[in-house]
Amino acid sequence: MWVQAMKGGMRERVELCTKFGVSLVSGNMEVHGDPAYVRAACEASLKRLDTNCIDLYHQHRIDTSVPIEITMGELKKLVEEGKIKYVGLSEAPASTIRRAHVVHPITAVQLEWSLWTRDAEEEIIPTCRNWDFAYSPLGRGFFSSRAKMAENLTENDA
Repeated sequence: MWVQAMKGGMRERVELCTKFGVSLVSGNMEVHGDPAYVRAACEASLKRLDTNCIDLYHQHRIDTSVPIEITMGELKKLVEEGKIKYVGLSEAPASTIRRAHVVHPITAVQLEWSLWTRDAEEEIIPTCRNWDFAYSPLGRGFFSSRAKMAENLTENDA
């Protein structure tokens, strides 16, 4: 459905955002932030989405085995090559956000922030406000209507 809509001329009206950095291996979550993985994941997303550029590319989780500066260095190269426009981080502590931003500007931060999860107010929200990042408060969908499953979409949902 996505590819059909984009070929129908909707691509310029859509801000395309996707994530990278997490895979399931034998039922266990593995986090990846090494440059080779970052590049391969981006290339695979571009191919799957049948596009030449991703508007906002989020690192789904921070790989603590790879310095964020290394991951951001590869993301910066992808921006310079025109494969992605903007970089976002998900579930990153404020110190990591600041270190990442030194390498390449962060555009958005996705985090859980809700009535029962307010830890972000201590450092992350002030960091985002100070550097004028967009941030997305997610309560895991608890306080919102959940998105429709793809099999339940109608022609009018495009």
